[in-house]
Amino acid sequence: MEFKLTIDKMESLKEIIADQISKMESIPADCLEISDIFYYSGLKKWTVTIIFSKGQKSYKASMDILENGVISRFQQRENYEN
Repeated sequence: MEFKLTIDKMESLKEIIADQISKMESIPADCLEISDIFYYSGLKKWTVTIIFSKGQKSYKASMDILENGVISRFQQRENYEN
C-alpha cells in the first residue's frame, strides 16, 4: 500500500489511521479524532496527531506512517488539555 500526496486519498488515509488505532487500543473508531495530518515529502512519511478516549481518560497520540503503510512510530500520552 503506497500513499501519495493527493487530496482524493486523504479520506482513505484517515480511515486507515482510525482503523489501525482502534485495533491497537481496542476502542471504537468513532472515539477517535484526527487533529493534524502532515506529509514530509523529503522523508516520505505522514505524521498524524490523534485524540481519543479510553475509559475515563483522554489521550493524545502521534504516529509516523511511511509511504508503504508501515507505522514507524507511535506515542501516546494522557491529554490534560480541555
